[in-house]
Amino acid sequence: MKQSTPKLSTDLLPQEYGSLDGLDILPEASFDGANKQHAETCLPNTRRDVLDQIRRWADGPGDDRHRIYWLKGMAGTGKSTIALTIAREYSGKKRLGASFFFARGKGDLASTRRFAATIAVQLAEASPQMRKHIAAAAAAAPRRIHGLGLYDQWETLVLQPLALLGKGEAFPHSHPLVVVVDALDECDNNNDVLLLIQCLAVAAAVEHVGLRIFVTSRPDQLINAGFGDLSPDTHQHFILHDIERSIVNEDLAVYYKHQLGKIARTSNLDAAFLSDDTIQTLVQMSCGLFVHAATACRFVCTGGLLAGERLAELVSAKRLPAKAETALDRMYLTVLEHSLTAQLDPEDSETARLQALFRRIMGTIAVLYDALSPTNLAMLLGQSKETIASLLGSLRSLLDVPEEDACRVVPLHPSFREFLLDSQRCSNTTFYIDTKEAHRHLFECCLRVMSSRLRQDVCDLRRPGTRIGDVQRTEVDTAVPFAVQYACRYWVHHLERSEVDPQECSGIIAEFFEARFLFWLETLALIGQLGDGIALLQLLEKRFPITLPVGKAGPLTYTQPRS
Repeated sequence: MKQSTPKLSTDLLPQEYGSLDGLDILPEASFDGANKQHAETCLPNTRRDVLDQIRRWADGPGDDRHRIYWLKGMAGTGKSTIALTIAREYSGKKRLGASFFFARGKGDLASTRRFAATIAVQLAEASPQMRKHIAAAAAAAPRRIHGLGLYDQWETLVLQPLALLGKGEAFPHSHPLVVVVDALDECDNNNDVLLLIQCLAVAAAVEHVGLRIFVTSRPDQLINAGFGDLSPDTHQHFILHDIERSIVNEDLAVYYKHQLGKIARTSNLDAAFLSDDTIQTLVQMSCGLFVHAATACRFVCTGGLLAGERLAELVSAKRLPAKAETALDRMYLTVLEHSLTAQLDPEDSETARLQALFRRIMGTIAVLYDALSPTNLAMLLGQSKETIASLLGSLRSLLDVPEEDACRVVPLHPSFREFLLDSQRCSNTTFYIDTKEAHRHLFECCLRVMSSRLRQDVCDLRRPGTRIGDVQRTEVDTAVPFAVQYACRYWVHHLERSEVDPQECSGIIAEFFEARFLFWLETLALIGQLGDGIALLQLLEKRFPITLPVGKAGPLTYTQPRS
C-alpha cells in the first residue's frame, strides 16, 4: 500500500506560526514512521464490521458524547493492523490529528516521555492556529517543558492550546480529527498508563474541538481499571476477540489466500496447494488468531524453493512446525514477562512463592481435562478467589478470562498451553510448567477436595433407594460444585500422568478409600459417571494394586444409574 508522503517534523509550517524545533519528539511513533513502512493494513473486504463501526464513530457529530473508542483484544487478534488501517485511511482524508504507536522493548516507543510533544507537533500540522498556541507554550519555558511529568507536559502542549482555540478556528474540517493511540498495554510504566488514559479523556472533553481518540490495547486488568474510572458517557469499547468466529474465519481465509497467492507467484508454488481444503485447514489451525496465520505464512514464505513442502508440512501436521513456533514463543514470553515481572522482583523475598503460585495456577489450567471457572479453580487449588482473580487478571492477554464467574477460563490459543509445557520452547524457567509436577499437584488437590467435600447422602435427600433419574440435576450441581465433580472424574488420570512412584502415594489412596470410597461412587452415580468410575478403578488397580476397603463408608444411597 502506498505510504503517506509527509513525515513528522517540527518545520512543516511557515515560521511565522511559531517554531517547534525545541520540542523533543519521536518521529518513529507516528503511523508513517520508517519502522512501519512495510507494516500491512487490513486487506479489502476484511474486518468490515469493526472498521465500519469505527468509521461511524469517527464520522459522527462533533458534540457526540463517546469521543474515545477503545478497541481491546487478546494478543494476536490484529489490533495494531486495524489501528494502522484507520490511521492511514484518515490521513488520506486529511482528518488524522495525530498517532502514537507504542512498542515494548523499543526504547522511548515503550515510554510516555516524548508522548505529549509528539502528539502536539502532529496536531500543530493540522492547524496553523494550533501551531501558534503550541509554539507559544513551548517558547514560554523551553527548558522547563522537558523536565515536566506526563500530565504537566500534556496540559502545557495539548490541553491549553486546545482550550485557546476559538470556535471558528478549531480545525479546518467539517468532521472531527482522529487521534490514534495503539498498543497502550506496551507502555512500560503502569502508573503512566493510568495517567495517559486520564490525559486522553481530558483532551477528548475539550468543548468545541471534538477530537475523536481511538485507543487499542490488550484487555489488561490495569487498563480495564483505568477506563473503568472514566464516566461511561465518555467512551465506547469493542472487544475484538468476541467477534463471531465464522466472521473471523472468513477474514482469515481471505488473508491466507492473499498471502499464499503472493508466495505462489514468487516460489512457483503448486496451485494444488492453494485449494479450498488447504485454506480451510489453515483457518481452523489459526483458531481466530491472525498472529498464528501470519506466523504460518512467514514460515511458508521463508522456505523459498521449499515453500510447497513447508505448506504441506503445516497442513499435514495440523500445527506449526518448530521454526514457525519461535515467533509465537517470543510473543508469549514478552507478554508473560511484561504481565508478571513486576510481581516477580528478584530482590523480593516473596518471589519464590509467587513463582510457585504461577506454576500451580497456570499449570492447572494447562493440564486440566475440563476447564473450570475462577471460583472452581479456587476451590480445587485451595486458593482464595482473590488470589486466583489477581493472577488471571494479569494474564487476560493470553487467557480468555470470563466476566461472569459461571464461565470457564481457557487459553486463548492451544499453542500457549503447548508453549508452557515445553521446556525447549519456554526458555524462561519462571514460566515453564513441568507436566508431571502439574499432574501430581492436581492429583493431590483432587484428593483433598474429595476428602473434605464427599459425604453420605451429599444431596440431603434422606430417602435411601431414591432413583438417580428422580434427582434433579440442579440439586446435584448445588450440592456438588463442579470442582468436586471434576475431582471425582479425573483424579486417577492425574495420578497416572504424574508417573509418581506407587509406593509414595499408596498410603493416602488407601486412606481415601477407607473413608470415602462409597461416597465417591455415590457422587459419580449422581453426576451420571458411575461407568467411568469402574474404568477408573480398573486403571488404578493396574498400576496401584490396592485393596478397596468400604467398611467405614456406610451404605450407598443410590442404587440405579441415571437413565
